[in-house]
Amino acid sequence: MSLFWAVDYACLAVILTAAVTVVRTENLNGAVMALSAAGTVLSLLFVVLGAPDDAHAEVVVGTIALPTLYLLAIGKVRAAVGEPEDADDLGEEGAP
Repeated sequence: MSLFWAVDYACLAVILTAAVTVVRTENLNGAVMALSAAGTVLSLLFVVLGAPDDAHAEVVVGTIALPTLYLLAIGKVRAAVGEPEDADDLGEEGAP
């Protein structure tokens, strides 16, 4: 029984770390990847807790669909706006 508690606490620690990374990361693509990681670990936690239906929904929505939509939106906005003159302020690498 104590092994399940250890897995629960480990999953919660990783989810909390990923959530803080999402908020504190200046690179938008990195924040989206951290959000996807949080969704992946959350689906694992659902499996451990015995909720496979919720785990499937979290994999589809939180790990695949939502980050994909965010990345598409970020790409479209960057394509429409173009490269900003002072991209250093955005925290993006590869800025001129």
